[in-house]
Amino acid sequence: MREEKQSTWGLKLLAVALAVTAWVVLTVEKPENVSAKTVEVSIQYDNFPDLIFMNRVETVTLGIRGPESKVRMVNPNVIDVFVELTHPGKGLFEVPLTRENVILPHEDLEVISFDPNIIRLELDREARQLIRVQANLEGEPAAGAVVQHAEVIPPSVLVRGPESVVQALTSVSTTPVRLTGHAIPFEEQAAVLPPHTLVSVIQPAVVVVRVHMVIPGTESESDDSEDAD
Repeated sequence: MREEKQSTWGLKLLAVALAVTAWVVLTVEKPENVSAKTVEVSIQYDNFPDLIFMNRVETVTLGIRGPESKVRMVNPNVIDVFVELTHPGKGLFEVPLTRENVILPHEDLEVISFDPNIIRLELDREARQLIRVQANLEGEPAAGAVVQHAEVIPPSVLVRGPESVVQALTSVSTTPVRLTGHAIPFEEQAAVLPPHTLVSVIQPAVVVVRVHMVIPGTESESDDSEDAD
């Protein structure tokens, strides 16, 4: 009788041991495969007061490695790449990219490559200056009229941009003012066009263009009649 009880207990212990072993096998997480892929990420730059970027790299391609499931789900929009300058100023700069420049969404992901791995920047001082506005006249007047001159009000606008570009400006132009169909003086509003991609028109952005026109012979006939009186 005692031997049967011992045998029964032995079977129970064996069953418990097998159950525990199965539980451990099923619950212990198996190592996940490691994979890698490349993603294109936008670069974020510090805001440098009183300085303007003449050129800069907008994106960088990163090589990302980590658990397959997380690598597969990586969204480039949640990866941050920051570029900073210790002593920003006018001139050319080369900034090497390292892992410290990147913030990844998961700790078990790592950056294994950069393309490009060096960011080249050119900065210039910001300048503001009043620049003369030149009316952009297009088309042919009606009835043989001719343009005497075009007056822009106000004659100058304030622009903002890189010092080297702004200082080289002599004038800025308006959007086209059409002469077609006009035979007498007229005026209309026109927008001021930025002369360079890095130059912006601060104020005013819109001017009035007064076009002074005359039909040849009209003025002389008027003058003769006045003399006769």
